[in-house]
Amino acid sequence: MALTITQQDNTITLEGSLNTANLNSFKSHFDFILNSYKDVTLDIDRVTQIDVSAMFVLKELYKEAALNCKIFFVSGYRSEEIYEDFQYINIA
Repeated sequence: MALTITQQDNTITLEGSLNTANLNSFKSHFDFILNSYKDVTLDIDRVTQIDVSAMFVLKELYKEAALNCKIFFVSGYRSEEIYEDFQYINIA
């Protein structure tokens, strides 16, 4: 399933699979939103799959947000798994 990205203000909603095939377009869109808002919410409730490379990019985006004093929330099904993975990022 292709990835659909919708945005309402500072909330990005993803629907479909987040994988290497659509990672560049997701990252470009997310970078633009992160530069435009102080806090960004990523709603992954309708995401069916997140592959390893997508998880790596999510970690990098989280690190970038933290280094730029931005707030990055992840909400939706399996968001706790993502936050657990974020806990071990070396930001400094």
